[in-house]
Amino acid sequence: MGKIHSAANWLIRVQGHEHPPVHVHILHPDGKAVIYLDGADINSGVPAAILKLAKEWVLANEESIRAEWARMNNPVAR
Repeated sequence: MGKIHSAANWLIRVQGHEHPPVHVHILHPDGKAVIYLDGADINSGVPAAILKLAKEWVLANEESIRAEWARMNNPVAR
């Protein structure tokens, strides 16, 4: 799986064989979340302060997320 950022006790990753739209997964000991590139999220236990930091990182790094998404989810390469 494409880990693209980590800090303290949480990380952001892109998974393969995923559905559009482009999104990332946030993993934290207290839960997980999904953040879409438009800023929308689905949160299941990630503390609000961590989710805020993750969203800021996602929105600032859209280009690298799209590149990793294309690498991990390219149907031609499968």
